[in-house]
Amino acid sequence: MQDRTDEALFFDDTYGLDAAAPPSSLWRDALKRFIKNRTAVAALAVLLAMVLAAVFADALTPYGPYDTVLSQNKVGPNPEHILGSDENGRDILTRILFGARISLSVGFISVIISTLVGAVIGLLSSYYGGWPDMILSRVMEMIAAFPSILLAIIFMSIFGRGIQNAVIAIAIVSIPGSARLIRSVALTVKENDYITSARAIGAGSMRIMLRHMLPNILAPIIVNATMSVSGAILSLASLGFLGLGVQPPTAEWGYMLSSGRNYIFSASHIITFPGIAIALTVLSFNLLGDGLRDALDPRLK
Repeated sequence: MQDRTDEALFFDDTYGLDAAAPPSSLWRDALKRFIKNRTAVAALAVLLAMVLAAVFADALTPYGPYDTVLSQNKVGPNPEHILGSDENGRDILTRILFGARISLSVGFISVIISTLVGAVIGLLSSYYGGWPDMILSRVMEMIAAFPSILLAIIFMSIFGRGIQNAVIAIAIVSIPGSARLIRSVALTVKENDYITSARAIGAGSMRIMLRHMLPNILAPIIVNATMSVSGAILSLASLGFLGLGVQPPTAEWGYMLSSGRNYIFSASHIITFPGIAIALTVLSFNLLGDGLRDALDPRLK
């Protein structure tokens, strides 16, 4: 191997280039920017701690979510019950941890469903245009015309309570937002030269959408999905508060607020701690989404 010329060495020394340095990429640069965002990192840490606490809830508390001790009802925070007990003598911390399982599961699953369906609708609508775009866009606008929580209430009123119905209801009301966002971003990507080149060499429609368009719109999809989880958790809590969520006495944050609202003055801790859990989770997802948006913005590269 020939030695590098003096000119090449001078060029590297002058401009600070390192021939052995790995090539930069959007995802590597995004990770570096994300790590520098302390607020987003803290939000991610909170969410990871909450997920781990929900997964290992059985090992973290000696009580069960349905263990009732009437003699200990409405007891404030104490060494035995760190966050106190509810109106039926059940440990609030335990019910919050088990409630996190439901809230996070419903949030993640419903957002995954709505994002996948929205991606299919958005890609098809943007790629083909014409009458497919008109029909799909009008259907999404019809669904979006109803307030999301009202549409979810109607769905739950018809099909009844339950986690599965809650997931379907929240996913349905979330689809229009995802589809419209993905359609708008895909319309911009569709006009790029590499899409024209792919068509010129005979690439099929499915290949263009999956291999060329989808990878280039992943960043806004990830950001939107992250922020949508907070909305899904709020929707589930709202349904639970209205008595249309999961079946009682299931430990779920919205139902805990509903069952304890009559004791807001005599035992305020019953609704305070579930409310804090909802607020902290929603805030963390929103801050994480903001951090991901800033990190994945190619204009900051």
